[in-house]
Amino acid sequence: MNAAMLTDFRDELARLDGVITPGIDNTPYVQYAIEALTRDRDTGYSGTAAPSSGTSASGPALHPGQRPQSYQPRGTQQQHPSAPAPPPARPPVAHPPAQIVRPDVPNPQLPLPHIPDARESAHSLAESLLKKGPRPPQPHEWRSVEKDELLASAPELSQLSFRPWPLRAPALFAFMAACILMIAALIFSAVYSHLHRGLLAWATIHGGRYFIFRILPQLIGAAMLLYVQFMATTVVRILPFVRLAATAQEGREGALFQELYPTFLWPRLVGPWNVWVFTLATWLMNFTIPLQSSLFTAILVDQTWTWATVQGVAWTLVALYLALLAATIIIWRFWASVDNTGLLWDPRSLADIAALVSETNTAEDYRGTQLARSREGIRFALRRRAADRLGYWTWKDGRHGFWHTLGSPMDETNLAPIPDLAAGRRMQRHDEKQDVLTTTEGADHEHDHDMEARASTPARHRYLPWCLRNNQLLWFSLTAFILILAIFVASFLPSTRIFAGFAPSLRADPQPGAFSAADFLYSFIPSLLGMIVFLAFQPLDTNLRVLQPWAALSSPSGAPADRSLLADYAACAPLQCTVYALRNRHWRVAAISLLSTLFVLIPILAGGCFMALTTAEREVRMFPNVPAYAILLALLILYLLALVSLFPARAQFRMPHAVMCLAEIIGYLVTPEMREEPAFKRCVSRDEMAGKMGVGRGLPTDVQSRWAFGFGETGHGDEEELGIRRMRRFTEKRRVRKSQIRPIRRAVDAL
Repeated sequence: MNAAMLTDFRDELARLDGVITPGIDNTPYVQYAIEALTRDRDTGYSGTAAPSSGTSASGPALHPGQRPQSYQPRGTQQQHPSAPAPPPARPPVAHPPAQIVRPDVPNPQLPLPHIPDARESAHSLAESLLKKGPRPPQPHEWRSVEKDELLASAPELSQLSFRPWPLRAPALFAFMAACILMIAALIFSAVYSHLHRGLLAWATIHGGRYFIFRILPQLIGAAMLLYVQFMATTVVRILPFVRLAATAQEGREGALFQELYPTFLWPRLVGPWNVWVFTLATWLMNFTIPLQSSLFTAILVDQTWTWATVQGVAWTLVALYLALLAATIIIWRFWASVDNTGLLWDPRSLADIAALVSETNTAEDYRGTQLARSREGIRFALRRRAADRLGYWTWKDGRHGFWHTLGSPMDETNLAPIPDLAAGRRMQRHDEKQDVLTTTEGADHEHDHDMEARASTPARHRYLPWCLRNNQLLWFSLTAFILILAIFVASFLPSTRIFAGFAPSLRADPQPGAFSAADFLYSFIPSLLGMIVFLAFQPLDTNLRVLQPWAALSSPSGAPADRSLLADYAACAPLQCTVYALRNRHWRVAAISLLSTLFVLIPILAGGCFMALTTAEREVRMFPNVPAYAILLALLILYLLALVSLFPARAQFRMPHAVMCLAEIIGYLVTPEMREEPAFKRCVSRDEMAGKMGVGRGLPTDVQSRWAFGFGETGHGDEEELGIRRMRRFTEKRRVRKSQIRPIRRAVDAL
C-alpha cells in the first residue's frame, strides 16, 4: 500500500543478502576471532597486523545507541608501537539517544561475539583472555558521573540541583517569618489580655468584633495550614527522585516504591528523620484550627463583658507553631545540604517522568509489570533494580558521552537478583486465576486490588482506588446524607429549633485564665469534627488529580499533550489546580479541587458558630451566629453533592494497578515507542520538552500531537504491551523497526 516503504524494505533486503547475521557487520567479529587465535599467551600481544588508522585500542568515542566500526578487547592488551595514534575524541553530548541493553538478551547493535548471558560473558572473558584476572569493562556497561568529574569534563551541562520553589531558601524563610509573626501575635494577645484583663469590649454576637475574635483567627490558621500541606506534598513528591540520586546504595533502596503523594488525615512518615519530623509537624497543624476557634471568649470585667484570650489555648498554639518553625528550619537545613537532587526541572507530570527514563537501560525489567495485581508483585519483578540511580551516566570503558537518565551500571554486581525481604513473592498478573476469599500463605496479602471488579473485567480496567469504589462512595454518601438530614431536622424542627438557643449542660461562666467549659466544648468539638470532614475529602481530590491524565489518555481518540501528559494537577497548589483544569476543560477535576479547598471553611465556621449568652430571663443558653451557620449548612450540602458527583463516569479512572509510586508509573513509560520519541530526548528544560510536543507554540489543539494509553507492539514478536504512545496520523510515514523486517521477509518469500 505504501510504495516508498516497500522500496526501502527491498533495498534493506538487498543489502542484507549474503550476510551471515543480517543487520550486523561481520568484520569486527572476524578481527576478534583472528586476534584471539593468534595471541601470545605469555605477552598478551596479538600476532596480527596493527589495526587501521580508524581504530584505536579503546575504540572511537561513542554514545548510547551509536554503532562501533570495530571491536578490540581491552585489559592487559597494549597498543602496538607501529599502530597510528587514535583519533581525537568527540565532544560530549548532553543527552544522546540511549540504547536499551538487557544483559541476557543479545543486542544486534553491539558488535560483540556471541554472548548468551552477561554473567557467562564476565567469567569467560576473565578466564580465557586474562587468566582469571580482573574482568575488563564491557561495551554495554555504564558508569555514573559525579559532580566534580562532570564539571571538569563537561562544564556546559546543567547541574542536577533543581528544587521546586516552595523548597528554596526564600520561600522557606518567608514561611518562617509567617510562623514567627503568628507566635508573636499569640504571645502578645495572651500577655496583654492577662495584664489588662481583656482586649476589647463585647458588642454582640453579630458584627465585626465577633468576626475578628471568632472567625478571623481560624482563617489565618487555615491559610497557613493549606500552605504547609502544599509544602509537605512537594517534599514527599520530590523525595523519591532525591533518594534515587544518592551516592550510597542504601539511600536509593525502596525509593522507586515510595508514595509520591501524602495523606493528612493520618501521618505517613517516610524518608529520613528530617522529612518525617516535618511531616509530623504538618499533621499536628490540623489541631490549630479547632484551637483557634476557642482562642477568645467573653469575660465579665467590672460588670462589663469583654473579649479576652484563653491562656491555656494560646500557649498551646504557641507550642504548636514553635514546633512547626523548628520543623521548617530542619527541612531548610536538609534541602540546603542536598547539592544533588538528580533533577534538571520539576517532575510534575507524566511527560517529565518520561523524559527521565527515555534513555534508561533497565526497561526490560519493567516488561510485564503493567498488568501486575499489586505493588508487591512489581517489587518482586524489580528486585534487581535496588541499585538504580538517577543522574548523569557515561560509558564504563572510557568512551565519551554523557546522558541524564535513571539507569544501572549493568555490571556483574547487578546481574544477580538482590535479596529483598519486602518482595517475597513472584509477580502475579490480573489474568492469573486466584480465589481471593481463600488466600493461602503463598498468595498476595496486599488487598489493594478492587474487590468489586467482576471476574469478567479485563485486567486493563481491574483496579480503582479504594476511596472511589462503589461500596466506599456509597457509604460516604449515605453517612453524609444522614448526618446532614439530622442537622437540618434539629435546626428547623419547631421543638428543637436551634436559633432559639439550647442549654449548654456545662458551666458557661469564665474561670481563671478566661476558660469557659461551654464555649470551649461547643467551639473545639464542632471544629474538630469539621476538620475530619475536610481531611476525609482530600484523598478523593488527590486520586482524581492523579488519575485524570490517565483518563484523558484512555479516550479512544487520545488527548493532546497539554491535557494529558503535561497535566500536572497532582503537583498544583490550592486553587491553581482549578485554574488549570478549567483551561483544559476537565470540569469535574476543577469543581472537586475547588470544593476541596473551600471545605476548609467547614471547621472554621463550625468552630465559630456557637457562643454562650445570657437571655433576658437570666438563663444561659448557646446561640448560633446565623450568617455563619447558614453558610455552614450550604457547604455541607455542597459536600454531599460533591460525593454524589463522583459516582458517574468512573470507568475511565480504572487502571491495572495503582499509579502512586515511580515503579508503578515507569512501567507504562518505557515502551519502545516512548523511548524512541524525540520529544523526550536531549531536553534541558520543561519548556523545551513541551515545545517538541507542540505545546506553547500557538498551535491550535487539533493540530498538536495526540497521545493515547493502551496496548501496542513491543518489538518482541506478536506480543502487545500496555503503555503510552503517540498517535500518528494516516499521512505520516510509519517507522519500520528492524525487528519487523524478518517477518515481512518471510511473508515476501512465501509469496
